[in-house]
Amino acid sequence: MMKRTLYILLLLIVAGGIFLFLPRYNTLKHIDPIVKMHQARQGYGPDEWMAQQRSYPYGKIKAESYLTAMHKAAMLRDVSPKQLWGWQFMGPTNIGGRITDIEVPHDDTSTIYLGAATGGILKSTDNGQSWENIFSNAEVISIGDLAIDPNNSNVIYAGTGEANASSFSFLGNGIYKSTDAGANWMHVGLPNSAYIGRIIVDYQNSNRIFVAACGNLFTTNPDRGIYRSDDGGITWNRKLFLTDSTSGIDIVQHPSNPSIIYAAMWERTRGLNYRHSFGFSSGIFKSADGGNTWQKLQNGFPNNVPYGRIGICIAPSNPEILYAFCDGEFSVDVFRSNNGGTSWTQVNDAALQGMNSNFGWYFGQVRVDPINANRLYVMGVDMYRSDNAGSSWAHLAGYFNFDEIHVDHHAMFIDPLSGRILEGNDGGLYVSYTHGDSWRKINNLPLSQFYDIEIDKQNPERLYGGTQDNNTIRTLTSATNDWQAILGGDGFYSLVDYTDPNIIYAEYQWGELNKSTNGGNSWTSMVSQMTGDRKNWSAPVIMDPSNHLVLYFGTYRVWKTTNGGYGWVPVSADLTNGPDGSTWHTVSTLAISPLNSNIILAGTDDGKVHISKDAGVSWTDISYGLPNRTITRVAADPFDESAIYVTLSGFRWDEAVPHVYRSPNQGNTWIDISGNLPDLPVNIIALDPLLQDHIFVGTDAGVYYTSNGGQSWWSLGNGLGNVAVMAMKIHEGTRKLVVGTYGLSAYKIDMDGINVGIPFVHSTSGNMELNVYPNPFFARQGSGTNIAFSTKISGRVSVFITDINGKNIQRIMDATLNAGPHTLSWNGNSATGNFVGEGVYFVNISSDGGNAQQKLLLLH
Repeated sequence: MMKRTLYILLLLIVAGGIFLFLPRYNTLKHIDPIVKMHQARQGYGPDEWMAQQRSYPYGKIKAESYLTAMHKAAMLRDVSPKQLWGWQFMGPTNIGGRITDIEVPHDDTSTIYLGAATGGILKSTDNGQSWENIFSNAEVISIGDLAIDPNNSNVIYAGTGEANASSFSFLGNGIYKSTDAGANWMHVGLPNSAYIGRIIVDYQNSNRIFVAACGNLFTTNPDRGIYRSDDGGITWNRKLFLTDSTSGIDIVQHPSNPSIIYAAMWERTRGLNYRHSFGFSSGIFKSADGGNTWQKLQNGFPNNVPYGRIGICIAPSNPEILYAFCDGEFSVDVFRSNNGGTSWTQVNDAALQGMNSNFGWYFGQVRVDPINANRLYVMGVDMYRSDNAGSSWAHLAGYFNFDEIHVDHHAMFIDPLSGRILEGNDGGLYVSYTHGDSWRKINNLPLSQFYDIEIDKQNPERLYGGTQDNNTIRTLTSATNDWQAILGGDGFYSLVDYTDPNIIYAEYQWGELNKSTNGGNSWTSMVSQMTGDRKNWSAPVIMDPSNHLVLYFGTYRVWKTTNGGYGWVPVSADLTNGPDGSTWHTVSTLAISPLNSNIILAGTDDGKVHISKDAGVSWTDISYGLPNRTITRVAADPFDESAIYVTLSGFRWDEAVPHVYRSPNQGNTWIDISGNLPDLPVNIIALDPLLQDHIFVGTDAGVYYTSNGGQSWWSLGNGLGNVAVMAMKIHEGTRKLVVGTYGLSAYKIDMDGINVGIPFVHSTSGNMELNVYPNPFFARQGSGTNIAFSTKISGRVSVFITDINGKNIQRIMDATLNAGPHTLSWNGNSATGNFVGEGVYFVNISSDGGNAQQKLLLLH
């Protein structure tokens, strides 16, 4: 969730009024609600940055395009030559990341399952001492909810797509099921549900499953509401639907009468310039016949209040008692029913107002103690407990005890036997044995969400990174559990002076750039001169590679300093399409040529690219020929100062959207080098400084690599999975590439160890040798790929294509050949002349003297 400002400035009056800044983790403070409301009225709240990039310019994202691209990414990953290279995990494990759900089997409370917002599913069998990611190979690893079959704890359901509707909650592709405690998963339906709010398995009938489906966040669609399966997920029927903009968000089942089901519905849509999170169709519904029919419960709810997100819970010790936690447009309201929902009474007092700030759509969880029906917990930015059914409240978590427990609360499990509480929030997993009065962090989760990565040039063991909701962090040792926060807020760009590692630049949201000259012990703001400028949520800052005192900073224009940030001057006019009253239209990326420091590149979030050839004195618009998409990165070639690169965000709507471009002539013309990349946002690019045309990109589904300038790309996803990669940095001296993922922490790889020239599968016998190239290959109807082979003796040779199941697709040769090398081409057609779909195929060659087979991947 992107909504942290910077610092809490802890004011201490010492010796007659000396003010001291405390710059570490206790400096966090959320954005003031008044400021945030003003920003929202401008068009964007501070949480919108990732969504802005991906939904520009239409204000919507086509779910079909996203899911198709994620499927293609998974195919590319699965056929990559994983035996040839590997990622080394760099941590952190001790910082944490956003937890969306916690499930514990009733028959083994030492086993814990965690659903992560963008990091899959973690499983511990030793009460949280160690963890294994059991969902990293899925096509989509954003988790909305988990459910364990109460009759068989080996059966687990996972709902993909985080329902917290944050800046960009990554879309899911439905429900997965495991029958072996998470070792293997199969997709079991609801592919268009987008985001899953809740799953429950009927305790009386394990084949009956209920799902609250949110539907697409950015467009209205009919795939919303409450679904039921009566056959263990094989088929699904929608049982409650209100409108194409009203989501199912929560479900509970009566603990002694399984026919009674309660569901919360939530009216919400959003676009590029708005968020609609309230409506009169929001409410609580009850079914007394297992979901066949439903009745809206209104007695006691104000009929004139358009509620937003609603969370519900039922007391196991007295199932006539229910609680509802309601996000109002101007309030936070808690209701209680003592008669199974027939009537409701508002029970909260003024203590809860403001606990959600003004983004209650990000929360919505309420839990009741399984033993004490009068003890309940509500979770927002802060967390509260009531021991008297809502008459009064104890403040359990917030900025007052941030060192003890993180803010922004999303998940809770209460053990009915021990009273142990497991609580998940934006900072990770916490445990309490005191009903929430005190907390201990389980500090070993590899779930950090990176926005940026930096490497100390003089000591590559020292890594820095800006993270979502968890500060600018650093390790001085590269130990995975040895990272510390050095600057508060959401962390973004950071730089370490290559002449003096004690000089560090780091920023928190909205371009609040700071400088430290003592290794991060204290900080000074560097952006007072930019006050009033529109700034990107992640405002770019770069350092001249030939003069460490020269830096450039982007707002809606480019600023330059020649004295290490102590004085700045604007060196460009507005490089965007101009203001429209929103926080949009800002510089999103900057780059300097490593060959010529006079060449500066600037890209904007509204699709503009400019170049300066005189160190910022003048600028030329070179956007012509590029799609109208957010520019995520600009880069200059390390071998040819005329060559430059641009990467873009966004998704296909009705047109193809290439995401990587190269210009051989400083932007006069552009060449699409996206090749066979999945049609997904490309967030970052890194150019190998030693090997020409060797390029790495980080996408919304992992890292890709080309050694031929983009003619073909290989997935480097084995070991990473389909996780978004937002940050990437090369350390030239050690030839290491370090990447920051958005949900699975950081990794590095030895660039010289990457070898993608060996075939996927190459089995031969006898007189045959075979090679297929390029592989994977990118084909359109009518084009083909070369199949090279050689025979050691003359004879009859057959060449044919089969699918992955061995079914014959096309015989492409049957002839008598002399010994020696041969080449032929397959154009992707089947035996009937139809162009076959994307996927894995096999080339098979056989003769009387031997045979050969090789796997290949066809991409359109």
